[in-house]
Amino acid sequence: MKKLTIALLQLLPEGADLQANLLKGAAACRTAAAMDADVALFPEMWSIGYRFFDPTLPGDRERWEGLAVSRDSQFVHHYQSLAAELDISIGLTYLEQDPGGPLNSLSLID
Repeated sequence: MKKLTIALLQLLPEGADLQANLLKGAAACRTAAAMDADVALFPEMWSIGYRFFDPTLPGDRERWEGLAVSRDSQFVHHYQSLAAELDISIGLTYLEQDPGGPLNSLSLID
């Protein structure tokens, strides 16, 4: 029987910098795959570094909502391609666009 190996990617994000977090996360997935992980699991809301809006700052909620990405975004597609390339599953967390307001989402990419 094969063991399931999960790499818990305890990373410090690069703030709300989506591109920097994408690159840092991709490197961590490559390391996890090299260590024979079956699944690479990101910390909560990886895409924006678990940033929330400050209700006391005018416009901060709108800026925060602007950080949300769709499931069809380049950010998510990058990790889908990476999972296929590395032959691992990736538990990707992100602030997801939704008509009712952004969601704290996890997509298990396999």
